[in-house]
Amino acid sequence: MWSKLCTDKPARQDLGLTDSSREVVHAGPLFRQTENSPLKRAMSSWKQLWVVLFDNYLVMAKQKGQGADARYVVWKPPVRLELLALESLSIRPVQRNNTLSRMMRPGRSDSSASGRISPDPALAWDTHPGNADTYYPLSIQTHGKHGASYTLYTRTVEERSEWRRKMREAIEARKAVREAGSIFRLETITADTASSQEVPAQQAGLVTGRVFCTLPFGLADGRRFIAIGSEDGVWIGMPNQPQSIRRVMSLKMVTQIAFLTEYGFLIFLADKVLHAADIESVVPSSTKQGEQPASFGLQRISNPHTPIHFFSVGRWAGRTLIISKKRKALDSVFRILEVTRSKEPWAAQEPPKIMVYRDFFLPSDAHDLLFLKTKVCVLCAKGFEIMDLEDFSSATIPLDEDLRGLGKRPGTCKPIAMFRIRDDEFLLCYEEFGLYVDKRGTPSRSPPTIEWEGVAMQAAWHAPYVLLFNPTFIEVRHVESGRLAQLVSGQDIRCVWDGRGLLPTGLTQQLGDDFEDPRTPRIHAVMDDSEMSSFATPCPIQGTPSHQRPQHVVELVPTERLVVPGTRYSPSLLSVADTLPAYVP
Repeated sequence: MWSKLCTDKPARQDLGLTDSSREVVHAGPLFRQTENSPLKRAMSSWKQLWVVLFDNYLVMAKQKGQGADARYVVWKPPVRLELLALESLSIRPVQRNNTLSRMMRPGRSDSSASGRISPDPALAWDTHPGNADTYYPLSIQTHGKHGASYTLYTRTVEERSEWRRKMREAIEARKAVREAGSIFRLETITADTASSQEVPAQQAGLVTGRVFCTLPFGLADGRRFIAIGSEDGVWIGMPNQPQSIRRVMSLKMVTQIAFLTEYGFLIFLADKVLHAADIESVVPSSTKQGEQPASFGLQRISNPHTPIHFFSVGRWAGRTLIISKKRKALDSVFRILEVTRSKEPWAAQEPPKIMVYRDFFLPSDAHDLLFLKTKVCVLCAKGFEIMDLEDFSSATIPLDEDLRGLGKRPGTCKPIAMFRIRDDEFLLCYEEFGLYVDKRGTPSRSPPTIEWEGVAMQAAWHAPYVLLFNPTFIEVRHVESGRLAQLVSGQDIRCVWDGRGLLPTGLTQQLGDDFEDPRTPRIHAVMDDSEMSSFATPCPIQGTPSHQRPQHVVELVPTERLVVPGTRYSPSLLSVADTLPAYVP
C-alpha cells in the first residue's frame, strides 16, 4: 500500500521511501470522526484512514479509488517519530452512529422519549469489547510547526493495544538510532538552580532565578571562567566545577553578557540598563597589588531612565564598539559607544574609556544586531537591514518580490539570525524557514529554502550545522544538505549563548571565527530537566525542593561525528555531507 502513497500538493518532506533500509513497523485502517452538525455527525461522521507507521515517520492517508486504481493521498503532514507522543487513555470508547442507532432501535425505552435521562450507555460499552458499534480511541500528540492532537479509533481493544505497543517500540528505536548518530551531546554546566524565594543565593554552586544568558571567557593569565546571568544577578565560576560558581553581582534581570578581552571589560544588560565592570574588580588576578593597573568597579553606561532592549559588541573600522538599542515610538534608536585606551605612555596605567561615538535610528522595531565584516545587519520587522556605519546607508534583504516568489508573505516572516556559510553566501534564518542568499541578498540555490520542523525562537551556528531552538526541541540541520541531523528533546528550551558576546584580542571580526576548530563548543542552552535527553550528563541537585522542576544549563559539545579530527570547516571538508542525501523541501 505504501508504494501508492501520494500527495495532492507538492511534497515538502522526503520520507526516504527509496531507502533500502526503510521498514514498515505497522499499518492498517483507523477511523476518525468528522466535525459536522449533530445530524450529519450521526449519519456519516466516521471516515476511514489508512495509517502507516514507518521506522521514521507516521503517515495518515485517505484512500481514493478502488482496486488496482486505488491510491492513498496523505491527509495530514507526515510526523517524524521524534516528534510523536502517545497520550493517555482518558477518552472513553464511543458508539458509531450513536444518535441514529438509538432512534432506530426497536423497543426504545419510554423513559428516554419522556425526557428522563437513562444511564449513559458509554459506561457499559467497555464491558462489551466485541460490540460492532463501539470504537476505541487512540490519541496521539505531534509537536513542531504542524503540531496537533489527533484522536483516531480502532474497532477493538486488541487493535488499539497493538497500535500503542508498535508506536512505543518505533519511537524508542528511532530515539536509539538518533542518539547513536548524535552530532552534539549535552554536558551539564550547572543543574543546581532554585527560585529566588526558596534558598539563599550565597549557597556555593547555587544559581537562583531564571537563567537568561551565559558566557565562557578566558583571561590573559590562562584562567578560564563561565559567567551566568539570571533574574537575581551575575554568577561566575570555573568550567566543569559547578561548586565553584558564586554570585559576584546582585542585580536584577541580567539578560545579556559580553566580554571585551582586550580591555578586560564585562558588559551586561541588567533591568534594561547597560553596565560595565572591570574584570579585576570581579575576578582579581594573582598579580601583586602594586603591579595591577588602575581599574573601576561597576558603572552604568546608559541612561537609567531609558530602557535598553538589547546590545551587541564587535569591531568596525579598527574600533571596538558597543551598540545598544532603545525604542522611540515605532522607531529603533541605536547608540554607538566606543571603547578606547590612551596611547600616551604616561596614561598606560589608566583604565580604558567608554565614550559615545554616534547615534542612528531605523524606522522599524529591531530585535537584534549582528556585526559583519564591514557592515552591520539589523534584524527587524522589515527583514534583514544591511547598514554601513560610515554614512548609515542601508538596504533590506531579501526583496519582497523574492519572498513572494517563494510563497512567503513579506512582513510576516520574522528574522532570527544570519550566518555566513561561505565567503559569498549567507543563510538567512526566519522563524519557520531558512533562505540561502548571495552577497546581494538574492536567493542563491534551487530550491533556496529549508523548511524547519518547528517554529524557531532562536538560532545558533556551529559549522557546518545550524541549530534551531524551539521550546520543546532543538533542531540540528546540516547547512549544505539542509537535512535534519539531530533532534534534542526537552521542555522550556532556550539558547543562552550562541557564540557571540566574546570579543577576542586583535583585529578578528565578530564573524571571523566561523572557520575555527569546530570541535570547540560554542553554544549553551537551558532547559527544564524533566524531559532532558538520556545522554545528558547528570548532576546532583542540592537545596532544591522536590516539587520544583530545576533548570539545567548545558553545553552542546560536538561528538566525533561532527568532524574528522584535525580538519577545519570548509565546503570541501564537510563532516558527514556524504551520508546526508540532498535536501528535498
